[in-house]
Amino acid sequence: MPRKKIIKPETKEGEDINEAQAGDYCYYLNASNKPVFAEIQKVGEERGMKILHLMCQIDFKFMNVPASICSFDEKSLKGKKRYDLCPEVYGG
Repeated sequence: MPRKKIIKPETKEGEDINEAQAGDYCYYLNASNKPVFAEIQKVGEERGMKILHLMCQIDFKFMNVPASICSFDEKSLKGKKRYDLCPEVYGG
């Protein structure tokens, strides 16, 4: 029996992450600073910062991350560090 092909959902490439809505797909930087694919569950704001409630499509875990470490384009996150993009949260 042939294997079922897995189709990855599309992201809004080229758009600003601040325009994200629930149900969209994006990339975020994980703890190892690697871009990971996730679905946006909720969008909120905390301490003047936009927060995205994500469900990781690799580990299927939920997390809240600042929008500054997320992007619709995977290439825009490659080589970046979490603490450089959001020093208010991850700074040392």
